[in-house]
Amino acid sequence: MGGPAFSVESKTLREVRQFFSKHTDDVVRGVGGSGEVANRGEDLLQSTKEIQRIEEINVVFKRNPKHDEAEFIRQLKGQEEGLNKLTVKEYFENRKEYIKNGRSSEAKAAQKAARENALADKYNEMLLQGNSRSEAKRIAEDWIKTQAALHDPDMIAGGYATKITGMGDTRINSSLGSQWRSRISEMDQ
Repeated sequence: MGGPAFSVESKTLREVRQFFSKHTDDVVRGVGGSGEVANRGEDLLQSTKEIQRIEEINVVFKRNPKHDEAEFIRQLKGQEEGLNKLTVKEYFENRKEYIKNGRSSEAKAAQKAARENALADKYNEMLLQGNSRSEAKRIAEDWIKTQAALHDPDMIAGGYATKITGMGDTRINSSLGSQWRSRISEMDQ
């Protein structure tokens, strides 16, 4: 039985949608200084005509029944959104770097910093909830042991080594990361 799937959308197409949703009235009226809004809209439309489109790619992931479903979906959605934010060029450059060097020292430093910040945030959150300093420290330290610094998408899937998007359940993050190994070839074609 397959799990949730996601698809990859063109960054330029997304830019066009965002642009026109923000500037529809201006484009229709030709407003925007010396027609700059209308010209920008025309430029974006022209650029979409020049881009070669690929078919939608569906990649299916399986959730371990022991893992929290909502957290699994949240992390998978982050992967999808992260992929959709990358250009094809960024994806292939990041993949090439990952294949060549694996997890970089910059990635390790970024993860360490993200974990330290998350630990401090959790500690402060526990203090604000009325816990003593020692209790807040214990709760925060127990919590951080269950958390991984997330890349969206994972580095193996073209994510940036130093771009940490948040924290999430370590087991689910590890599961998604290991599943990418057998699915990434679908993306590289």
